[in-house]
Amino acid sequence: MFLYCLGNFFFNFGPNTTTFIIPGEVFPTRYRSTGHGISAGSGKLGAIIAQVGFSQLKDIGGPGKFVKHILQIFALFMLSGIFSTLLLPETKGKTLEELSFEEQEGFVKDPTDKRKGEGLT
Repeated sequence: MFLYCLGNFFFNFGPNTTTFIIPGEVFPTRYRSTGHGISAGSGKLGAIIAQVGFSQLKDIGGPGKFVKHILQIFALFMLSGIFSTLLLPETKGKTLEELSFEEQEGFVKDPTDKRKGEGLT
């Protein structure tokens, strides 16, 4: 039970961080939901491609002969994931408006504004 909980923790700590938590922080506010969906979908598609592709590769050269190379390929992808994660901007202590890098004037209509007939810009 301990090993199951430990494995589950590290699975959620690693891959789920990059497909769930980080996209919610790094995409601009206006496009956050779309970017979050694309990121999650890309993660799922990558998992499917890895399962199908590597199941075809494992028996190249005989039963189980290519497994060592598959593990090296996995290690390469994990290493590239570490480096790409380090390229992401730090969002700690910043508001969503600061992170969006967008002009906020006129983005949301002030409810105390008495001008009629003007919608959101």
